[in-house]
Amino acid sequence: MTLEDLRNYQGQQLSDEEFKEIEDCNLVKDIVDNGNSPMYPQLNWYVLELETGELINIFI
Repeated sequence: MTLEDLRNYQGQQLSDEEFKEIEDCNLVKDIVDNGNSPMYPQLNWYVLELETGELINIFI
């Protein structure tokens, strides 16, 4: 997985399989679980902190 792949996930709903790939990616420094999403109440909101310092919002 590349930085560009991770950037393309910004604001996207992801599958459990995609999330597992992200968890295993060495370009991801931290993953913060923000709980229920205010925009998508049926989804959980996560923020990925990349090694570059960028923050990516995803929904599972």
